[in-house]
Amino acid sequence: MTSASPEERSRARLLVLGAAVLWSTGGLGIKHLPACDALTIAGLRAVVAGLVMAAVVVRLASRERLVAILRRKRVWAGATSYALMVVCFVLAAKLTTAANAILIQYTAPIYVALVSPALLGEKVTLRDALAIVATLAGMVLFFMGDLSGAGRLGNVVAIVSSFGFAGLPVLLRLEDRARRAEGLPDEPATPLATMTLGNAIAAAVCLPHTFAAPPTTLPEVAVIGALGTFQIAIPYLLYARAVRALPALESSLIASIEPILAPIWVFLSIGERPSAGALAGGAIIVAAVTFQAVQKRTPADATVTSSSTSS
Repeated sequence: MTSASPEERSRARLLVLGAAVLWSTGGLGIKHLPACDALTIAGLRAVVAGLVMAAVVVRLASRERLVAILRRKRVWAGATSYALMVVCFVLAAKLTTAANAILIQYTAPIYVALVSPALLGEKVTLRDALAIVATLAGMVLFFMGDLSGAGRLGNVVAIVSSFGFAGLPVLLRLEDRARRAEGLPDEPATPLATMTLGNAIAAAVCLPHTFAAPPTTLPEVAVIGALGTFQIAIPYLLYARAVRALPALESSLIASIEPILAPIWVFLSIGERPSAGALAGGAIIVAAVTFQAVQKRTPADATVTSSSTSS
C-alpha cells in the first residue's frame, strides 16, 4: 500500500505513462541510424544518458553517500545487468524488427517470477505459471514468423537483453533487503546510481567500436543524442520519481503500453511490418504479462513452490 495522496497518484500515473511513451521510441530511433554500427549507437547513447542521469544523482546524494552506494556488490551486479539490457537491445533492434526486439525483451517479468521463489522467497502462483507458458508460446511464434538467419540471431540477442531487464529489478530488491538486514537506512538514490553506473559500463564496453566506427553526419549525432536524453535518461528519471507513489502492479500495467507503441512508431515512420507470427506472438506476450500484473492475488490461488533452496 502507498500513502500517496490522490493528487500524487494522478501525477505519478502521468509520469509513468510519459516514461513508457518515451521508452517506446527506442526502436524507431535505432532504425533511423542504418549506417551506424550497433555498438557505436549503444555506446554513445549510454554516454549521453549517463551524463544526464549523473547530473541528477549528484544532486540527490552527497559524495559520501555515493561512495557508499558504489561499494555495494549488488549495485555493481545491477549495473552490469542494466548494461547487458541496453547494449543487447540495440544489437537486437539492428538484427531483427523493432517489434521483435521490444516484445521479446518484455518477457522479463516472467523470468522475475521464475527466480523469485529462490532469490526473494516469493511464491509463484498458478496465474504466474500460466503466464510463463503463454509467454513461451508467444516466443515460439516469434521464431516461426522470422525465417532469416539474421532475424533469428536478433531474436536470441533480444532474449539476452530480457535477462538483463529481469535482473535489474531483482538485484535492486535484493540490495534493498540486504540494506534492511544490515540495519542501514533507506537510500533512494540507489536505483538511479545503479543505472548511471550501468551506462558507464555500457559506454566502456562499446568504446572500441565507437572509436572505430563513429557517426559521420550531424543527423546521426542528433538522433543518438536524442536517444540518450529522451529515450533513456528522462524516462528513467520520470519512472524513478513516480514509482514510489504507485503500487507496483499499477505502474507495471501503465508501462505495458511501451511494447504496444514501439512497433507502431516504426511502422508509421519507415513502414517496417512485423510478420504475422510476430504480431500473434507479441499479442500473446503482452496479454500474458498484463494478466500477470493486474490479477489480484487471493488466498485461493494455487501456488507453484520451488523445490530448490536459496543459498
